[in-house]
Amino acid sequence: MIKKHSRLSYLSIKLLNMLTFKDLPIRQKFMSFSVGTAFWLVVIAAIGMITMYQVNKVSKRMVDVIEPQQKVGHILIRKIRGASISAHKILLSKDMDKVNNNRLKAMSRIEDCRSYLNVLLNGGQIKDYSRGTGQFYAEFRVVAVTDPVKIELIKDISTKVVELEKLIEKIAESRFRAKAGEASLAELEEYDALTRDSVTIINEYTNSLDKEWQSFKEMLQTMFRFFTLLTVFVFVLSLGLSIFFGARISAALSHPIQNLINQIRSLASGELDLTRKLAVNTTDELGELSQEFNKLMDTISHVTSFKKVIEEDETMGDIYLRLGRVFVEYLKIENFVIYEVTNSKNAMRVVYPPEAEGLELNCKREIQLDCELCRAKRTGHIVSSIDYPQVCKYFNDNRINSHVCVPIIIGGAVGGVVQIVCDKPERCEVVDLKNKISRAEQYITEVQPVLEAKRLMRTLKDSAVKDVLTGFYNRRFLEESFENLVAGLLRRGTTLGLLMCDLDFFKQTNDVYGHDVGDMVLKETANNIRKGVRSSDIVIRFGGEEFLVLLVDIKSGDSFGVGDKIREIIQDAKIKMAGGYIQKTISIGVSEFPNDTQNFWEAIKYADVALYKAKEAGRNKVMRFDISMWTEEKY
Repeated sequence: MIKKHSRLSYLSIKLLNMLTFKDLPIRQKFMSFSVGTAFWLVVIAAIGMITMYQVNKVSKRMVDVIEPQQKVGHILIRKIRGASISAHKILLSKDMDKVNNNRLKAMSRIEDCRSYLNVLLNGGQIKDYSRGTGQFYAEFRVVAVTDPVKIELIKDISTKVVELEKLIEKIAESRFRAKAGEASLAELEEYDALTRDSVTIINEYTNSLDKEWQSFKEMLQTMFRFFTLLTVFVFVLSLGLSIFFGARISAALSHPIQNLINQIRSLASGELDLTRKLAVNTTDELGELSQEFNKLMDTISHVTSFKKVIEEDETMGDIYLRLGRVFVEYLKIENFVIYEVTNSKNAMRVVYPPEAEGLELNCKREIQLDCELCRAKRTGHIVSSIDYPQVCKYFNDNRINSHVCVPIIIGGAVGGVVQIVCDKPERCEVVDLKNKISRAEQYITEVQPVLEAKRLMRTLKDSAVKDVLTGFYNRRFLEESFENLVAGLLRRGTTLGLLMCDLDFFKQTNDVYGHDVGDMVLKETANNIRKGVRSSDIVIRFGGEEFLVLLVDIKSGDSFGVGDKIREIIQDAKIKMAGGYIQKTISIGVSEFPNDTQNFWEAIKYADVALYKAKEAGRNKVMRFDISMWTEEKY
């Protein structure tokens, strides 16, 4: 029983949804509603047309048949009365010419009456004009009378008209006789009586036509009331149905839209619960919109969680690894590479996959050595071979594979590039690939400010321990890291060579050429020192024109040779300046740890002492520390 009830409920809901077009696309909803509205408008219009047709049909008979016949009756009365006037004038006139003229007028009017009565019986055209003045009144067509009662009346009138004609002749003949006054008067009285009878019969005929007009009016009123009631009923019915279906369609549209608006407002205010989904009750565009919005909320939720996690990651490398995992696991992107622009700003390195660093992947290795060759890095724009095939000449397999390169903007400049590759074109649908790229851009957008913050923190940290002018570490770095350095040396049992380097007569250079040239000399000196040591060695700008070189894990006694190599490089270097070049020399003091002392800072002091001995010996020299140079009791 419960199953049957639930099935009936389901079927009723489906029927209601079908009647209210709930599952139809929105365009078809409005089209169906418009068709329904148009149907009821057509019904109302059809009722009006039928009404007009019926009225026209009846009124046409009245206008084309009854009205002309009635008009003939009125003309007959006018003609008969006109003939009566002429008959009286015959008797009253003394002038025989006037008598004869009135006789002719009366006879012509009677003749008109006979002609009009004949038209009523047989049908025809009537031209109505005045016999007295000749004025034309009207011309119209008359349909023959078919009603037997009216035909009898017309025949009766015709008989009386003939008698009137005879009486007029008698009255005229009597008037022409000299002594016939009494006889003419009696005939005139008879004529008047006959005229009254004729007019009475004609009035009876016209009255019958008036009754038809009255019936016509009543029929019109009946038809009007009927069709008015029918129109009102249909209008009310159509209005009720329109309101009902309109309300259902409106509810089907407004409720999802209002829910969507509420979710968007919550999203804008930051109070949105990303786990709450919109109800999807229809299969129309709004249902699809709700589904897509729910997907968007899932994406926003995932992107938001992703951003929170990467903000707490320790390094930029951790962020790149996490971004790569999102591409693989969440976006299902199989082939991609993430490049990072190095601090030198002229090279790029692979940061994902991490095991591919230094290898040539989808692009030629030249772009890793010179990042300006990378089109996405150089322009800061998305580069897509999908939209423009073979767009990048440094991409391998340009004619086979498709690729899209998305720049990572950090601090207003391109700090990296994400390259997504479709290496199997037959499996790549352009729409699906573009959709994945669009979603990938959302994560890239969230990564950018976090990477910028991490890079800024790293830059700030570097700026605290590095010299801005030369790029070497500063004294603070040495103070913070010497313990780890010393511990490593002691653990490995190796030697650390210390070279304290100082430019000769540097103050004179500043005084003569200015500080700009002095800064240039320091930069070139730093570059030349870097040329004379290994990449594993550490160079520190110890003071103004002083540099401390730490030769890590060097063989005992080799420090002096490295120092002399540096001295020669500095001596031979020509530093360009406005109007020529300048050459400088350098003095170097050498000590070794732990050979000379077990105290690291004391070893630095020994190197500094040896430096001053080199200065005293004439400069441009390398001097190895000897214990005899130390005159103090303790460091």
